[in-house]
Amino acid sequence: MDLEETVNERVSFLKEQIDPNNRPIENLTFELQIEVLKNADRERLGLQILQKKKQLENCRSIRESDALFTELEALEWLQRQVVKYI
Repeated sequence: MDLEETVNERVSFLKEQIDPNNRPIENLTFELQIEVLKNADRERLGLQILQKKKQLENCRSIRESDALFTELEALEWLQRQVVKYI
């Protein structure tokens, strides 16, 4: 299995977690992770992670901080996968 297949598998798993019986915030979290994984610049993951951490430090909104944590989690997962396939 290569990196692209691993990412696609993760995206499929996250899509399966989206359910109308979930709280809306849970589904939004899954959708945000999917979006991040699909659109992340794999060449600049380290920089993207640092930027999200900096944004988190300056964040004053709980909703925004939740979104940043979700994005950060997806980016860090992707970074771990990239390292595995180097």
